[in-house]
Order: sequence, then C-alpha cells, then structure tokens
Amino acid sequence: MLESLVLGPSSKEDLKDETILRQSCQEIRRTHVMSDEVKNILEKTFDKNFLEAMKLVDQNRVQLVTFSPSGRIIWVVRGRKKEYQVVPHGMFCTCDDYYFRVMGRKKQLCYHLIAQHLAEALGLQTRSDLVDTDYANFTSKWKPNF
Repeated sequence: MLESLVLGPSSKEDLKDETILRQSCQEIRRTHVMSDEVKNILEKTFDKNFLEAMKLVDQNRVQLVTFSPSGRIIWVVRGRKKEYQVVPHGMFCTCDDYYFRVMGRKKQLCYHLIAQHLAEALGLQTRSDLVDTDYANFTSKWKPNF
C-alpha cells in the first residue's frame, strides 16, 4: 500500500500531504507500529514538521478531551507557546502557522495536525474527561475577543 506513495505511477508532487499522512496513519493503526518505511515516507514528505510533530507525541502533548454525556470530543495539542485546537477530519488547527502558511497555500499542514494524527494512530494521546457544562469555558481560549 505505502509503496504506491513512493514508487507508484503518481509522483509525490501529485499526492497531497494530507493523503500521505492519512495513509501512513492507517498503516500504523493496522500494524500497531511505525515501520521504518512509514517513518521514511513521513520524513521525506514533512521534513522538519515531522520531527517537531514526533517531539510533541513523545512528550505527551497531544490530548483527547471527551465531554459527557454528549460524547463531544476536542483534540488539543500543546505547541511551543500555546495550546491549539485541532480538528483532524477537517484538517484544521488554530495555530498561526495554519492561519498564515496553510491558508496562504505555502504548505498543506502544520506540525500540530501531523502530531495529532500520529498520536491517535499510535494510541499515544493523553485523555481527559469533562462534563458538557465545562465545554464553553474549555473552548473559550480559542474564541476571538470582540
């Protein structure tokens, strides 16, 4: 499966970074490890962002917060300076890098998004449980102050 990412008819330029990340994480979930092949693909694709993402994963800085009884979830990644909300299915992050570079089409993903996907695939996220009445207060740090 992953060989097609590197050796198949499409070149790396034809594939979106998002597709490479999703397929790599699918392989990690399937095998329960990050093989050298997957690691090499991720390093080639994301360069320094992969290394930064792995630091966050290794330092337990990716958190899954579950609210009850609704079952809502929020992913939080503690970066160098702040905590950021990451929306994995929408490939969105609240960091400045996402706002300026990803939205400006200078790159596809920030390292917080990469870290979230890798932590989830590896099962290395920390978990917190809160009640629904905590939701507004918990998410207020990511809302603009008007």
